[in-house]
Amino acid sequence: MLPSPPRFDVHPLAVRLFHWVSVLLLLAAFTLVLSRELLEDDGPRATLLNAHRWVGLLVGGLTLVRALNRWRSTLADTIGHCPLWQRLMAHGLHGALYVALLALPLLGWALTNARGHAVPLPLGLALPNLIGKDLDLADTLEDAHAYLAWGLAAAVGMHVAAALQHHLFHRDGVLHAMVPALRPRRP
Repeated sequence: MLPSPPRFDVHPLAVRLFHWVSVLLLLAAFTLVLSRELLEDDGPRATLLNAHRWVGLLVGGLTLVRALNRWRSTLADTIGHCPLWQRLMAHGLHGALYVALLALPLLGWALTNARGHAVPLPLGLALPNLIGKDLDLADTLEDAHAYLAWGLAAAVGMHVAAALQHHLFHRDGVLHAMVPALRPRRP
């Protein structure tokens, strides 16, 4: 009799959905703000910036809901077989991702206020101001927002690289837990 193949668990559906919606929103946020740099006309640039702000706010809100859901959910144990240092790195990277996903929208909100603008919402609404107009502070917040955004991009790259390493080299169920259709490769 042949041994049964190993069982690979998947994360709960809500965890997977929040993850992939976050990915799409982050791609949209980066695309909107980088596309803005390609334009010279102020009208379309302002439209792209407002869309970037709205997507950023969605990312922040979704991250809060996502963090609460993750705290309440039982995740598949995908890294229990890994050495302690790898588990600590994985948890640290996930923590850094969550912090950046929450901090970036707050920095963007404060940056917008420091430039002397309210953060517009659909239906003619606006968020309350966090701070008053201060152009020097706005420059500092803009730098912090940009550095943190590129840091987030680097952390996402590390996250993707680790998932691919697990799938291609370790051939375990780490990637399968988030993409159930993608079966782990057999050694």
